[in-house]
Amino acid sequence: MNQIFLELMKMLTDLLPYLFLKGVCLLALIIIFPKLVKHFIHFLDKIMVKRGFEELLISFVESLVSTLGYIILFFSAVGILGVKATSLMAVLGTAGLAVGLALQGSLANLAGGVLILFFKQFTKGDYIATATGQEGTVQSIRILYTTLVTVNNQVIIIPNSQLANGYIINYSTNPERRLDLTYSASYDDKVDEVIAVLQEIAESHPKVLKDKPISIRLKQQNASSLDYMFRVWTLQEDYWDTMFDFNELVRKEFYKRGIQIPYNKLDIYTK
Repeated sequence: MNQIFLELMKMLTDLLPYLFLKGVCLLALIIIFPKLVKHFIHFLDKIMVKRGFEELLISFVESLVSTLGYIILFFSAVGILGVKATSLMAVLGTAGLAVGLALQGSLANLAGGVLILFFKQFTKGDYIATATGQEGTVQSIRILYTTLVTVNNQVIIIPNSQLANGYIINYSTNPERRLDLTYSASYDDKVDEVIAVLQEIAESHPKVLKDKPISIRLKQQNASSLDYMFRVWTLQEDYWDTMFDFNELVRKEFYKRGIQIPYNKLDIYTK
C-alpha cells in the first residue's frame, strides 16, 4: 500500500511542473489575448476612420473582429488543456444538426447585418421606425443586432434579420419633412375665416419653408366639429419644435379670434 502511495506521489510530483506550466499559459492567454484583440480593434478603427469608412461599418467590423477573437481564444484554451482541435471539431460535427439549428437565428442576423451595410438602408444618427413599431436614432450595428436610442434615452436592441426583412421608415434620409396636422373648429365658425387664420399662422412661422406649398383645407365634417387639414414643410431638425409651436399658436389664435374648439358634451336629465 505504501509503495502504491509513493508511486502516486511521484507521478503527481512529475506532473506538477507540467500542470503549472499549462495553468500559467492558460492564465496568460485569458488575460493578455483580449487586450491584444482590443488594441487590434483600436488600430483598425484608426485606419477605417482615416479612410472615411461609415460609422456603422466600423461598429460592425469591431463586433466581427471581437467575436472571431473570442473564438480563437476558445480553441487556443482548449488546445492548452490538451483537447485536440480535430477531436473537438469531430464532436461538433457529430452534433452538427443541433448546432446548425441553434445557430440558425444567429446566422440570419449576421446575414441581415451584411445586407443592411450593403444596401445602406440607414446610417448612424438616422431616426428610423421599424415594421414592429420601434422608433429611435441608430447608434450602432453589431454582427447580430442593431442598437437604437429613443427620444427618452432608452436603448432598443433589434435583431438584424428583423430590420433586413421588414420595412423601415427612415425619417432622416431627406432634409425636409412635411407636418400633417388636423385642427377642429365649430360649425358656427365660417370656414373661410378659420382657413384664413390658419393660413396666417402658417405663413408667419419662421421655420416654415416658404418655397414649399402650404395646404389648409376643410378635411372632414364630423358630428360635432369641422376638421381642417394643416400641411406645411419644415427642416428635419425643426420638425418637433414646429409641431409643438403650431399646437400652441392655433389654440391661442382661436381663443383670440373667438373661434370655438368643440369638445364632447354630455347632457344629463333627472326626474
